Amino acid sequence: MSNDTAATFWDNVTMESGEVHVVEALQLVLGNEVESVVMVGDTGRKTRMPGRRAAVKLRGYDRRVPLKSLGDGATRFFGVTLALTNSRNGFLFIDEAENGIHYSVQRDFWHMVLKTAHENNVQVLATTHGWDCIRGFAQAATAIDGTEGVLVRLDKENNVVRATEYSESELETAAEQGIEVR
Repeated sequence: MSNDTAATFWDNVTMESGEVHVVEALQLVLGNEVESVVMVGDTGRKTRMPGRRAAVKLRGYDRRVPLKSLGDGATRFFGVTLALTNSRNGFLFIDEAENGIHYSVQRDFWHMVLKTAHENNVQVLATTHGWDCIRGFAQAATAIDGTEGVLVRLDKENNVVRATEYSESELETAAEQGIEVR
């Protein structure tokens, strides 16, 4: 997500008092040290500055630090949370959902995605090739009441695309047993 898009999405989120969702998402990756998030900098239109960009206030530090200095996972959580919040009553496509997300927080990532999507009435479509991503999705989808998560695997045979759908319970079993569904 570009800085300009993030700034626009951030402005929309703050107008609706949604900053708490963004902070909660970052806390999943960085822990409770995250106190707040702000957009800093100039609009970039009249200067050569890179525009507004996200900065995070961490507990115990006097100054805010650039979000991008906290790693790809923090940046990805931030961007996806902003996109979900800005997609209210619509849909969001997340390409290569596992990018930048460490395998150990995949479940937390998907929990955040499914919870935020449910709260904002957003249908999420995501692509992945990663087993850790699928396992994290399966664990989160079965843990959250009121959401429905399915995995659709696409196979091409003889120039015909075939879709195989896995329900939450089938995904849970696959994740527990290490059954390949990719």
